[in-house]
Amino acid sequence: MALRRSLWGPPEGRIVDKRLLEYLACPDCRGCVTADFEGELEQGELHCLGCARSFMVTHGVPDMRPFEEDALRLRLAAEFAEQWQHYSERRALYQQQFFDWIDPVGPDFLVDKVVLDAGCGKGRHLSVAAAFGPNLVIGIDLGEAAYLAQEASRELMNVQVVRGDLLSLPFKPEVFDYAYSVGVLHHLPDPLAGFRSVLTAIKPQGHISAWVYGYENNQWIVHLLNPIRENITSRMPRRLLKWCSWFLALIVVGAARWVYEPWHKSFPTSRLFYQDYLLYIANFPAKEVETIVYDQLNPRVAHYIPRTTFEAWFQGLEEVSVNWHNQNSWRGFARKPETTL
Repeated sequence: MALRRSLWGPPEGRIVDKRLLEYLACPDCRGCVTADFEGELEQGELHCLGCARSFMVTHGVPDMRPFEEDALRLRLAAEFAEQWQHYSERRALYQQQFFDWIDPVGPDFLVDKVVLDAGCGKGRHLSVAAAFGPNLVIGIDLGEAAYLAQEASRELMNVQVVRGDLLSLPFKPEVFDYAYSVGVLHHLPDPLAGFRSVLTAIKPQGHISAWVYGYENNQWIVHLLNPIRENITSRMPRRLLKWCSWFLALIVVGAARWVYEPWHKSFPTSRLFYQDYLLYIANFPAKEVETIVYDQLNPRVAHYIPRTTFEAWFQGLEEVSVNWHNQNSWRGFARKPETTL
């Protein structure tokens, strides 16, 4: 699927820096990757020293996808790329939202680290993370969203973007100080496999954060919305889905601002259905709420993960912290031990 909006204008700002090669590995044979250029590369090829495979660099983004790719994951990535094309805005609220999702990590934690954004989408978190002093933030996405992320972060000298698969990461093992995956793992056919794959790229004593949809308090979505999404809305023409998302967003915004906020102020100890989340987004711009609704209706795969299942992902890790976010999703943080799991 080709993005309708052209991303192939004149190159601007940062392109592939040669230091990225220190982290890359062939996703097929795990061999080292090299290239014949000095400094930076906008267009060209990278080469695997193991299997001699070549990887194209297009407008500063190396395409490091494995030779054989799962058709379902490719389709999911293409659908999300199209979604982020429609909703490519950059907002000030993304900074607070990002740190809410990766709590207890704060801005100071990122200083001087090499960081992996595992599933960077349109790049909304790359610019936030890059602002707090990491040596390098590398974003990876399977679909053409990688080019949107590149465009959004082109002025940031400590950001690089790679097109690749979370389940066949094109990175050397244990090269990142910290990795986060926000809102991505629950859209993989096998979320646990994605988590474990990301963990292999983190150094011993490095850290990982993950944010996923929770099952608890979302049973109504699992039993009511999921069948509608799987059988109807994910198959809709995109223009119709966008219109439906706009209409439903108006209802959500109206309920949050004109029912939930006044009710909470008048009856602070009384709780309404889904109150924490609706109060959290009550002051979001209507367009951002539309993005959220579209994101719920669009994907063909969405897992809602029980706390016990999510906690089991972190078994064997250290300093584990798993807690609620808005009473409808789970955020986890942990340190990778010195010894191999």
